[in-house]
Amino acid sequence: MAALFTTPKRNDKTSGAHFVEPDVRRRTLLAHGSWRRVTRRIVCGLTCALTVSSLLMPSVSLAAEWVNVGGTQYNTAAGDEAGTWAWDGANDMKLNGYNGGAIEAAGKLNVSYEGNNIVTNGDGRGIKVKDGANENAELNIQGDASSTLNVTSSRDAITSVGSINIDGAGTVNATSTEHDAIDAGGDVTIKGSGNVNATGDSDGIRVDGNITIDNSGTVTAKATEDQGIDANENLIIKGGGKVEASSIKDNAIWADGNIEISGGSQVKASSEEDAAIDGKNSLTVTNASLNASGVGYGIYVYKGITFDGATVTVRASAGNDEASALFTDEDDIVIKNGSIVDAFAEGQFSTAISTRNYYPNEAGGHIYISDSVVKAIARYVESGSDGPDHYSNDQSGAVIPEHRGVNIGIFARTKEGITPATISIARSKVTAEGDTAAIFALAVSADGETIGTIEIEGAPIQTPTGGKIIGYRNKEELDDGIFYVVGQTIGTGDAVIDSPYNEAVAKSTVIAPPEEIKPEEKPGETKPEGSKSEGTKTTKTVAVAATGAKIAGKLAATGDASSAAIVAATLAGTAAIAAGAVVSRKRS
Repeated sequence: MAALFTTPKRNDKTSGAHFVEPDVRRRTLLAHGSWRRVTRRIVCGLTCALTVSSLLMPSVSLAAEWVNVGGTQYNTAAGDEAGTWAWDGANDMKLNGYNGGAIEAAGKLNVSYEGNNIVTNGDGRGIKVKDGANENAELNIQGDASSTLNVTSSRDAITSVGSINIDGAGTVNATSTEHDAIDAGGDVTIKGSGNVNATGDSDGIRVDGNITIDNSGTVTAKATEDQGIDANENLIIKGGGKVEASSIKDNAIWADGNIEISGGSQVKASSEEDAAIDGKNSLTVTNASLNASGVGYGIYVYKGITFDGATVTVRASAGNDEASALFTDEDDIVIKNGSIVDAFAEGQFSTAISTRNYYPNEAGGHIYISDSVVKAIARYVESGSDGPDHYSNDQSGAVIPEHRGVNIGIFARTKEGITPATISIARSKVTAEGDTAAIFALAVSADGETIGTIEIEGAPIQTPTGGKIIGYRNKEELDDGIFYVVGQTIGTGDAVIDSPYNEAVAKSTVIAPPEEIKPEEKPGETKPEGSKSEGTKTTKTVAVAATGAKIAGKLAATGDASSAAIVAATLAGTAAIAAGAVVSRKRS
């Protein structure tokens, strides 16, 4: 039987019944898209060799060496009689009402379009640029307002061995029926005020380098089999525009590097079968909005989440009975500076906002909320049921002591690391609910001396009535020995509890600063000179609720009060715990 709160993180090296296969996620990450990436790396190596040799040659004017339009290759300036396309024999190609086959070039190609243009290839790529002998591949696309470029193909619709830059006020529609809509061996940059719509059977937008979206228009990336947006390095979204990414079978957004959203941008990410946002590094949202909805996870990143003046809505429905709306591994979650966060997870084992850290010498495993508004709700709702109920019932309707799930609103857990788990709430309104518990902070250690803590500043506990920070302490038998799990939760009473199902644990809590009030004035009273203006508000000074009951420092040892019988009763039917307890999910 799995121990309470113990299913380890995806990368745990230790084998055994409580542990997942070592490095499953990282190995699958390396395999993701590997056949294309290995090919591109070989090409890049050859490109570097050619580049070095070219530096030893006499200086030449670099330009596209040739173009191929509709199956015909041109080595000198060319165009059609109708004027729908023209190439200047160097880098520039103009499209004006073009309706024809694929376009290919060697070297750098600048494509400018006017009017309505259509590129079609039912057996290959739409627009493709590859390396030339004297110039690396680069594709630049720019269009005027009210102009469109529609590219449809069976393989990659718009692709370059090097980088792709899309600019201007026009609209680019890229559709691939079998591969990626937009694919680059280098970086992809989308600027200007235009619209880009990328729909692929594989990826919507996929690059070996960075993706930068810095526009005030709209970028839509849709995928069926793989990611809506897939960056092998960093993903940067800024410029105040709208970005919508979706996938049916995989992540809406994936990045091997950092994900940064800022500048008033509005991002929406959704997946029907996987996490909406998934990444190997950090996620930062600054003065922007994010709406993420996924299965299993809403947002899952490895190296920290920061919301700074952000508006975030995140949802996660059960994937194999597990769901975590907002989750980071091996790092912290920071919500600050007026952020508004609404997180909801629904599943047998679920958390709304959670982090964990099982590695020594790592600083993560903490949740910091300051000067913000946060709602975190975790539910267990079975299909066809009338509402959340984490207890089993017999045929007579009587409750029996078998707990069907674990659902926690805000959850932090550490096993090793520099400092133990901490949940810090300062001057913020936090509404947390869970069918098991509203808030939990736990630390695992061999001697029971390490404590997970909850810290509250400038925002008293308003509900439940008499709510305070209470202690938790229990022993668990893991594969690598006997450990103590010690921490804190929100609840009532003075006793240290040894079960998350204890009736003293609050399933719902509201923590909020005191209301702002205006100083009362008597009718006809004249304000003294230098007094505050009519609209000025003052804040009542209210001490943190139940500070006397807050457990600080080390909890008193409770010995072996949690006997095997108690453990058996409280853990019956429990197989895992979400986010800090959810089992590894494999990437396809």
